[in-house]
Amino acid sequence: MTLEGVAKTAASLAGKRVAVLAENDYEDLELWYPVLRLREAGAEVVVVGTGSSETYASKHGYPVKVDVTADKIGTKDFAAVVVPGGWAPDKLRRYPAVTKFVQDIFKQGKVVAAICHGGSVLVSAGILKGRTMTCVSAIKDDVVYAGAKYVDQEVVVDGNLITSRVPGDLPAFCQAIVAALSEQPLQKVNAQQALEIAIASEKAAYAFYNDAAQRVGDAEGRAMFDKLAQQEAGHRAALEAELHNLLTQPSWRKYALWREYL
Repeated sequence: MTLEGVAKTAASLAGKRVAVLAENDYEDLELWYPVLRLREAGAEVVVVGTGSSETYASKHGYPVKVDVTADKIGTKDFAAVVVPGGWAPDKLRRYPAVTKFVQDIFKQGKVVAAICHGGSVLVSAGILKGRTMTCVSAIKDDVVYAGAKYVDQEVVVDGNLITSRVPGDLPAFCQAIVAALSEQPLQKVNAQQALEIAIASEKAAYAFYNDAAQRVGDAEGRAMFDKLAQQEAGHRAALEAELHNLLTQPSWRKYALWREYL
């Protein structure tokens, strides 16, 4: 099956518009992973800034260009807002236009998703009373004092609120967002389709890390992104080998075992 065919079997977010908030010192993966994953699923992703700059640098110096500022948009055309972590939320929460946008999205029953320190923006938006959520442990007390019930899980879905703790939770975090926006459970796929989707994701991740390694100014940052890029290249090679084995040495027993997990 071609990747075009795989795309048709996956949950499609075509026609869905998602805002991703950005400010300086955002956590690299917590912004770019959702951006790439949602675009892969067909959503239109709009990077929304505070207005302090047209471009923001991540904690490791990777830039993101803003599409629009929070004071220039309304919620009508958006299906969701994603709040990445890092140190950016501490800046985002200071802008009334940002917190009002998040509050309005939430009140309209649309998806509000936050990871790591992103929960602090939800605190300032005043939307946590009576809600169950998670976040990085550093702001646990803040969300509890704001009226939320804190639980230590990789992802928590409470109605239209989706939260996660740290970068390692991103796969579950993004899966929950895609599922919520699809308005139906994610469709199951067979082994070949799953491998092709995974390979496409590894290609995108490698391209991101490789580009970041060229852009980051400090040697430590370059070394980190180089290492991450090579890891993704290794993952891709392993997946391609699995796909080759599946297609050239078909085994009904092996295929049946795959199906148990899909």
